[in-house]
Amino acid sequence: MNDLRYALRTLARRPGLVAAAIVCLALGIGANATIFGVVDTLLFRPPPHVKDAGQVVRLYFRTRSPGFGTFTSSVSSYPLYTLIRDSAHAFSEVAAFAGTRATGVGRGPDAHEAQLDLVSGSFFSLLGVKPALGRFYGVDEDRLGGPRVVVLSHAFWKRQFGGDPGVLGREFRLGQNVYTVIGVAPEGFTGVNLEGVDLWAPLAVATADVMGGTSWLNRQSFFVRILGRLRSGATAAQATHEATAAFRVDAAQVRYRHLDPDDTALLGPVQQARGPEMSQDVKVSTWLAAVSAIVLLIACANVANLLLARAMQRQREIAVRLALGAGRRRLARQLFTESALLGLAGGAGALLLTVWAGPVIRAFLLPKMPGLSPALDGRVLYFTAAVALLTGLVAGVAPAWQVGHADLTPALKAGAGEGPFRRSRVRTGLLVGQVALTVVLIVGAGLFARSLRNVRGLNLGFDPEHVILATVDLASAGYRPAEMNALYLQMLERVQALPGVEYAAATAGSPFGWSMGMSVSVPGRDSIPTLKTGGPYYQAVTPGYFAAMGTPVRGRAFTAADRRALVTVVNQTLARLVWPGESPLGKCIRLGGDKRCWEVVGVVPDARRFQVVEDASMLVYIPFVGDEKNASNVVPALMVRTRGRPEDMVASVRNAMQGTAADLPVARVTPLADLVAPSIRPWRLGTTMFGLFAGLALVLAAVGLYGVLSYTVAQRTQEIGIRVAMGAQRGAVLGLTVGQGVRIAALGAAIGALAALAGGSVLSSLLYGVSPRDPLVLLGAATTMLAVAAIASYLPARRATKVDPMVALRYE
Repeated sequence: MNDLRYALRTLARRPGLVAAAIVCLALGIGANATIFGVVDTLLFRPPPHVKDAGQVVRLYFRTRSPGFGTFTSSVSSYPLYTLIRDSAHAFSEVAAFAGTRATGVGRGPDAHEAQLDLVSGSFFSLLGVKPALGRFYGVDEDRLGGPRVVVLSHAFWKRQFGGDPGVLGREFRLGQNVYTVIGVAPEGFTGVNLEGVDLWAPLAVATADVMGGTSWLNRQSFFVRILGRLRSGATAAQATHEATAAFRVDAAQVRYRHLDPDDTALLGPVQQARGPEMSQDVKVSTWLAAVSAIVLLIACANVANLLLARAMQRQREIAVRLALGAGRRRLARQLFTESALLGLAGGAGALLLTVWAGPVIRAFLLPKMPGLSPALDGRVLYFTAAVALLTGLVAGVAPAWQVGHADLTPALKAGAGEGPFRRSRVRTGLLVGQVALTVVLIVGAGLFARSLRNVRGLNLGFDPEHVILATVDLASAGYRPAEMNALYLQMLERVQALPGVEYAAATAGSPFGWSMGMSVSVPGRDSIPTLKTGGPYYQAVTPGYFAAMGTPVRGRAFTAADRRALVTVVNQTLARLVWPGESPLGKCIRLGGDKRCWEVVGVVPDARRFQVVEDASMLVYIPFVGDEKNASNVVPALMVRTRGRPEDMVASVRNAMQGTAADLPVARVTPLADLVAPSIRPWRLGTTMFGLFAGLALVLAAVGLYGVLSYTVAQRTQEIGIRVAMGAQRGAVLGLTVGQGVRIAALGAAIGALAALAGGSVLSSLLYGVSPRDPLVLLGAATTMLAVAAIASYLPARRATKVDPMVALRYE
């Protein structure tokens, strides 16, 4: 308590130092607390309301496919789920689930979208979750022909029904059938994925209603994910062996081939981010944890330097206390108490920062997750307290070491001042370390910025600006294929007539939507090249499609006269691989099992199918016919190019489509740029967050340089006064101080650049079109650091030029 009281009195006499230290620590600890909340949610925190989450596992399946190599996926078929459920006895329960965006909730004016999870009857019991209202359905209800029942999420119940406890037994349309509400899930429960869910319906029953038929339940349809709960006493190895055996039996039935030793089932934690399908967003968020730790190290070095400078100013006081019999350990303990107090005060400031900025950053990093845990829940609070205390103690190591090892005798021989100026290798080393770590962060931010620029500069094969993608789930409303196509063509006419629409077209298949495969042959060729991306793929489009997409055509596009003609447009990759060095225009190509010759009339750039960054694939465009005898007999979408902002036309396009017929599901109308954005998000996320932390580190490094150089100027006042008295010019005095700061920054920048070169390969999987050792980025980072160091050094240097020689020479 004596140490504590003395530390409080000592710190109170230096409010400027205390404020600077607390701000530095608050920024460093706050960054870590915020990112810890994100990483904890992604990797460690079990999903809400899941009982004994450590016993719940996700099943993944590793297989080998010709042309694609070996890959691992969590998506499997419904028959594989039932086979594992019935044969793998190491699991007490097995469940399957699949998420979909249901547009057929309600009809006509009351139609709206909802996030629907199709889950097996064992899903809720496996997770051990209890309903907030009513009940959940069971295994006996999840069967073909079973009752059409639905469970509401707590948020959907509040939003759509106002939290009415009388909601049980209510009916509403889902697809083309009526479902009855039997229960409400507890608040915060969203299953096992970090995404919002509105409704849960029986998998075997609702698949036919909302996904267009029971064909999704066969072995050729892969859309479900499987969970298992380990039986008491069963091992993960046993469960893996049994699931692998079932997987190989199922694989042999699907592929009609011998068993492949690469066909293996794998078990992963219930937290999806810890499995083999880790997304780019998760990788960036995990990296940010390391980046925030670097920022904290920089903050620690900053505070250590401030405390070290303060300890050196107190040399005379410390020397007197030693002379009076105080032990060095006793004095070191006193300094540790002061630094611990600063750390805890910085932790308190970090909590305020987390409350203010935490929700914004967490929502940016986890945009799909509803109802994030409070920014200051118990786990974040304990983490912040532990880091604050540890940070304070770490920051006190340097001054405590100085007291324990330095020779303080000269301080007793000094005059009334605070002791002569002495160079400190520890202080310089801390500054160099700060600068080096800052340069590493600036390099990371620069690499992400270059990657983002490269991704944004990619030629997508179309111009997404001013384009709208519009679809209606007519299958869930009971329309047959020919009726769907006819209705879409009517919608196309209505949309084309809207003011503000420049071009519109119907398409079967769409960018960032879905694609269909088709065999392709060329007369006189035994085969055509194959690609790892599969295919070739085909897309049926109406005239005006390429104009609506902003896609240039070499040759010609389709016209109204081509509706029944055997003409096709191919993409550049197909043209290059099938007719290398030749013009494909006028060439003959055969599609599917059709032996007739389709004439190539145009060539278009490769259009992205699913992601902004993906390998090229072969694509064939054919005229959209839309009758039952044509291969393009599939549900299409509308592509609409607007003259103004596409967002302003969304409501008009939706109203035109839904006004085509009565009781239609809600039309999903989305600017195409919004569909492209998620593919760019990892690089935008990395650029923003790395840039934010790099900027924070840059500020901390600049403050550290300024603080140390200010202390140096104060300690060298007499020396500077003598220099001025002997005729030193203002520029020489200015260069003395600025040069010291720039030399420290140059050494730190060189070390930081070498560290970035050594560790750059770790970031390579997150970059695009830029080397982790890019010389421009390295040079830019070093130059930025040197410029900031020069500015931070100028202010104390400017003060040094104003030293009055007469005052300085009287300094003791």
